[in-house]
Amino acid sequence: MYEKGNIECLEKEATKGFGLNGVDRFMHRNRYFTESGIIGSKVFVDRIYQEFKDYFSSKHEKKPKIIKGLEGVYSLKRLSEMV
Repeated sequence: MYEKGNIECLEKEATKGFGLNGVDRFMHRNRYFTESGIIGSKVFVDRIYQEFKDYFSSKHEKKPKIIKGLEGVYSLKRLSEMV
């Protein structure tokens, strides 16, 4: 059987159209913390990459890529939109 809290949660999500806002989207994307290595503003990601680029095995210079749906947040990898 469904608990009262579960029904309330479902109703709350239904009023939002079952969509994710920027904060919710980020909270559901914990793989960014393990796969991209550096997450933050474009300047921050680039600065940290420059500081540690000798530790990466890539032959090409990496550039910060925007994380879609999270305005102003960048990572070293272009990650999937799938949550």
